[in-house]
Amino acid sequence: MHIIDYVMMFSVFLLLLLLPAAQQAAASQPNHAPGIKFKQISIEDGLSQSIVECIIQDRKGFLWLGTESGLNKYDGYDFTVMVNDPEDANSLSYNHILSVCEDRKGCLWIGTMHGGLNRYDPQTGIFERYVNDPKDDSSISHDKINVIREDRSGALWIGTDNGLNRFNRESDSFSKYLDDSANAVRQSGSAVLEIYEDNDGKLWIGHDGNGLSCMEKNGNILKQYLNDPRDPSSLSGNSVRSIFRDRSGTLWIGTIGGGLNRLDGAKKSFLRYRHDPDDPVSLSSDNVYAIYEDGYGSLWIATKGGGLNLYNRKNDDFFHYTNNPNDPTSIGYDEIYDIFEDSSGVIWLGTYGNGTSSFNTRLSKFNVYRPNPSVPHGLNEGIVWSILEDDDQILWIGTHGGGLNRFDRKTDRYTHFLSDPDDPESINSNIVRVVFKDRSNTIWVGTHRGIGRLDRETGRFTRYMQDSNDPHSLSHNEIRSIYEDSKGMMWIGTYGGGLNRFDRENRRFQVFRHDVDDSTSLSNDFVREMLEDRSGRFWIGTQGGGLELMNRTEGTFSHFRADINNPQSLNNDYAFTIFEGTGGILWIGTMGGGLNRFDTSTGRFRYFSEDDGLSNNSVYCILGGNDGKLWMSTNFGLSSFDTETEEFSNYNNEDGIQSNEFNGGSSFRSETGELFFGNIDGFVSFFPDRIENNPNIPPVVITSFKKLNKEARLDSPITE
Repeated sequence: MHIIDYVMMFSVFLLLLLLPAAQQAAASQPNHAPGIKFKQISIEDGLSQSIVECIIQDRKGFLWLGTESGLNKYDGYDFTVMVNDPEDANSLSYNHILSVCEDRKGCLWIGTMHGGLNRYDPQTGIFERYVNDPKDDSSISHDKINVIREDRSGALWIGTDNGLNRFNRESDSFSKYLDDSANAVRQSGSAVLEIYEDNDGKLWIGHDGNGLSCMEKNGNILKQYLNDPRDPSSLSGNSVRSIFRDRSGTLWIGTIGGGLNRLDGAKKSFLRYRHDPDDPVSLSSDNVYAIYEDGYGSLWIATKGGGLNLYNRKNDDFFHYTNNPNDPTSIGYDEIYDIFEDSSGVIWLGTYGNGTSSFNTRLSKFNVYRPNPSVPHGLNEGIVWSILEDDDQILWIGTHGGGLNRFDRKTDRYTHFLSDPDDPESINSNIVRVVFKDRSNTIWVGTHRGIGRLDRETGRFTRYMQDSNDPHSLSHNEIRSIYEDSKGMMWIGTYGGGLNRFDRENRRFQVFRHDVDDSTSLSNDFVREMLEDRSGRFWIGTQGGGLELMNRTEGTFSHFRADINNPQSLNNDYAFTIFEGTGGILWIGTMGGGLNRFDTSTGRFRYFSEDDGLSNNSVYCILGGNDGKLWMSTNFGLSSFDTETEEFSNYNNEDGIQSNEFNGGSSFRSETGELFFGNIDGFVSFFPDRIENNPNIPPVVITSFKKLNKEARLDSPITE
């Protein structure tokens, strides 16, 4: 008996990325375009040709991409390309693919430019061809196949260049819906570009030059919609390329040259969306090739020449995503032929010239705000040190060089407060490290040149700065934190000048510094964070001196320092941020030591690091989410932490965040539960309960089998 080694090679199909399963109502869509980083896959990655006209995913999870040079099967790693072989009648009939559809039996139907219709059986690998035969009335009507759709009853409908066909599976023949002298409004022999079945089982047919038809499946035309130049509520153009009904029941129609239309079913009229070169939030192009609503209710519009549009339902306008040659994460090409969402929620775009561009729909959960020098009323600096939302839902953003930015999200406009050396009532410095609102709703800013108190009515500042001749002045001009305790006392943490207690009535500062001869003094003069816990204890995080507990009556400090000989001590003395959890637990984010859990009742620390799943060991800010988790900004994206299961989930630039590097002190939680974190390229905001991981487990598919290191067919028997 021979012993044969069988080597099984598994390609685990990883197209199904982790995505949130929860759906967001379209009405909650933010007024700011979600940041999206696109991934391109083109000929350098194995795609047979850079023009991708159609995309589907089969029941096994494979993607099929139709190009001008063959049909491509993609397993998440590699491409298998199927092309015409002139010597093989069972090969693909023609290489230029216009449409692909998988039927309920698992067969693929492929429409070509000049080679008719193909049926592909994945089990046998054989293509069966259906071409026009002028002598056979039961053959397909034309060899250019623009669209293929299977309806809910399993009937296959084919749009050709001279009309609509229905495939009869039992007789393997076609019924044609062409020009009929008895019903001149019928297809009129025009090319069919789109077929869409609505919830009532009616078919909507988009024609090239003959408008939009609503048809019963017996061929009876219920209604024909045509452009009337005299009627602005008529269909905007007669070449209908795309049709889609969203979850609210609204029918959207995309035309070639006429823009986008929304059908008012009650009035039988259309609302038009056209490109306006003078309106930056209008539709980006009047050539609409595809329309799709994703799992979160976001409506996407693919155009020829204008890239991708996201419809902003709140303002009834559009966000644009276009190619930027200098940004490899922008969309690959501005001519988009198709939009497809796979079973994991990844959106794939077929482009004319750069293969596919894909993005993760979870990105829409992170609202990205970036500086744009070309917008005079935009964010004027990328490095964001501090964020505050006031009672009027106005955002105040402290920047590194751009001063203080006031952001009205309702109007999407920023107002800039900049330092003027000739104006003593301007902001102290353009480097704003802290923005703080006290209980009287006064806004204070901590800068690199002291503190400023803002009069919001006049926009003027009252300055508080270090004065070497005044022992009661601010001890240091570089500010890192401002805090108001439960008794209304204001505290200021400085970068090198210790801790200041500020008597606002008398405008006097009392300073607490490190004293080498006093073990009860502040351990370090670099104060990063302050927190008064629910028990009234006052905690201070220092840069290099660990965690401090202050006795405000005595002005003394107890120290919690890193001790290499004590595994239950703080593990890093750079205490960037402090957050109070439940049950007397403090959470401390450190610079290099990860996340520390401090049980104040026992005085014991535990820490969580990258080894435990934390995205990075430098934890800059911690906020509590309305999902019950801790959310942290780090030096490599954001991390959420479930304190019950002690599990982390991490999000970085792969998830649409514009930069992985966040900043210390730059965070805020609004009254609505929205979280804000600042980084080196603007800031992000999101609602934690809208970000959930998808429980969908990627399938395992055997794509290759080797016997004695030789490729073997999966459908062939194994013999000794």
